[in-house]
Amino acid sequence: MDHDLSVATGSADGQHSQGSLPEYCELLIRGLGEAGVSLVTAVPESLLRSAYAALAETPDIRYVRVANEAEMPGICAGAYLGGTRAVMMMENSGLRQACEPLTRLAWAHRLPMVLLMAHRGDFGERNWWGHNHAQTMGPILDALRFPYWHVRTLDEIRPSLRKAWDHADSSQWPVALVFEGECVEGAPVAAR
Repeated sequence: MDHDLSVATGSADGQHSQGSLPEYCELLIRGLGEAGVSLVTAVPESLLRSAYAALAETPDIRYVRVANEAEMPGICAGAYLGGTRAVMMMENSGLRQACEPLTRLAWAHRLPMVLLMAHRGDFGERNWWGHNHAQTMGPILDALRFPYWHVRTLDEIRPSLRKAWDHADSSQWPVALVFEGECVEGAPVAAR
């Protein structure tokens, strides 16, 4: 599925102009389409802010904003059972909020899900409140036994989305992609 990003980027040729989307965002939306994803549920946050705005305008992807990360696993599981590929997008802090429904759906029902998380608290984080998000993310994913990969460079975005869904589908188990470095907005200089 090839997405026309002319509405989102402001030009049909994908060139960026002042006020247009960052490159990671365009690659993310194209990668979601290539992975067969047609539903994204999210709690918007600042590190992927352009992606949320663009997804709301992308005609081939239904964008469902929620107020709480604990709502997303049920939406994605229902979509999967209905034959639709869905992903949940959040800051890594949202993982703590989503633990109960993720655990229940994974361990009791072995439902594949893909989590896309912005890495708040990455090396070089300047916000004091962001560090605990990074300190808890890895241990929680390890405790849940959810495999995860870090997506640091622009060229990793599209293939990672495809591989994440292939892995989740074949293993019948959730997987997570952690976006950082070139793949987020406002990333710490040290992380780039």
